[in-house]
Amino acid sequence: MDDANIVVRRPAPAVDEAVVFSMRNLPLLEQGTTYDPLATAENLWAAVKVYASGGENALHSHGGEDHAFIVMQGKATFTFGDGSSRIVRVHEGVMIPRDVKYKFEADEAENLVLLRIGGGVRNVKGLENLTPFGTPKDVVQQTRFGDGSTKVGNDPKNGETSKKRIYARGKLFSPD
Repeated sequence: MDDANIVVRRPAPAVDEAVVFSMRNLPLLEQGTTYDPLATAENLWAAVKVYASGGENALHSHGGEDHAFIVMQGKATFTFGDGSSRIVRVHEGVMIPRDVKYKFEADEAENLVLLRIGGGVRNVKGLENLTPFGTPKDVVQQTRFGDGSTKVGNDPKNGETSKKRIYARGKLFSPD
């Protein structure tokens, strides 16, 4: 399956209306990651992330948002700034307050599918300045690696996200 045959869900942001979204039939991967927006409001956003392996391999924190990950498929080991770690499995999650350092790694036995929900109080109003993932850019600019440097989404420190995306032919996430 090549990128030309993939339907990416990019719902229109909504400031004052409800948005219904679905994670059904997300393409799974042989290599790489996907990070697709599901819905965005001014102070709350939801996205789905799929990892073939790897994860967010470098310790980092989000200064502009609180967020949570809910495992929909696979499992991941989350490691925190204090050195503690926890395996998070299907239908379990982890809530990460702003400025808490963490990283995670997927178990390579199957794709890791994560529902990611973030929110924060912003200094910028409206939804004109979003990343391709549906996260407000003013929030992303407050993300830092453990060494204090600014986090960049495709930085090699992030492991799997720096690899070329290869879709697994005919394999889809279906929560039924």
